[in-house]
Amino acid sequence: MKKSNIILLVSLFLFIISLPFTAVFAKDHEMSGLACFLLGWAEMSGGGIAWMANPLLFIAAFFFLLKQPKISAVISLIAVCLTFCYLSVAEITVNEAGHKYPITGYGPGYFLWIASCFSLFIGSIIHIKSPVKVKTDSPL
Repeated sequence: MKKSNIILLVSLFLFIISLPFTAVFAKDHEMSGLACFLLGWAEMSGGGIAWMANPLLFIAAFFFLLKQPKISAVISLIAVCLTFCYLSVAEITVNEAGHKYPITGYGPGYFLWIASCFSLFIGSIIHIKSPVKVKTDSPL
């Protein structure tokens, strides 16, 4: 399997694995990674801009597939930075009624989400730094 395929699979695997795990602990509530992924766009005020790491991760993966690792590295670095922006969020909406509770901790889903963005960034850097193989017509 090609190195670029492995990099993408690892990043995608980490992202998918982050979804069922608890991402955020709030007072008497837990939010799974899937709930944060599906509803995070609605929390764009304040530190909710961190949710934008999700589409940026997919855009970076798309550029990586197009063999544009430099563009992928820049976009995935922005995604990594945005994942850390979530640490500045003080409270989270926990239900449809709009009740907000203070965040008391972060679970494995949050850290796996960070790892998925970070793995694509590191993979892009590795891909940039690896020597380009030149095909030759000689059998030697």
